[in-house]
Amino acid sequence: MKKAESKKGKKEIKKKAAPAEKRPVPKPKKEIKKEIKPKKAVKVEAAPKIEVPKAAPPEKTHVTEERKALPEKKKPPKIMRYHGTGGRKTSGARVWISEGSGKYLINGRPLENYTCGRQLLNKMAMEPFVATNTMGKYDVYADAIGGGVCSQIGAVRQAVSQAIAIAKPEHRPVLRKTGLLTRDPRVKERKKFGQKRARKRFQYSKR
Repeated sequence: MKKAESKKGKKEIKKKAAPAEKRPVPKPKKEIKKEIKPKKAVKVEAAPKIEVPKAAPPEKTHVTEERKALPEKKKPPKIMRYHGTGGRKTSGARVWISEGSGKYLINGRPLENYTCGRQLLNKMAMEPFVATNTMGKYDVYADAIGGGVCSQIGAVRQAVSQAIAIAKPEHRPVLRKTGLLTRDPRVKERKKFGQKRARKRFQYSKR
């Protein structure tokens, strides 16, 4: 019963509350205006100029009559080099030729030393010059890699032929007819399984 009475009492208090119209309205706050004063301009004095003394001009060197009599130094003439590439079996070669006295270097070694005096390989390397009648007129510098000495000489021969054809286009037809500009496609045939070599068989035994 006490709980029910307390609830009724609260409801009565709520009803007796003053209406919203009679409640005091809060007064608006006064707006305070602050005056912003402009900042005063500050004068900055310019720094004094510092005069730097100028350096004296260099003294002119005296050229003697003996020095005038000396001949003027001339730059050495540029050497034209012509490039060619070649291949044979698993070998490859890059060659540069230039007008000279007939030097022939392969991997920094003379031709006769590189081929160990094998006349057939020396003759093969000189074929492009023999075909074009230019023996002893060009210096040859070649880099060869892969394969053996014989296949490397074949690659160098093709590279030299290409370089001569670039240096003197009138020699191209002669080199083309002799077959020195075309790559030799012949390669060793691979071994087959169940056989001794590419074509050779094992000996057959009946018993």
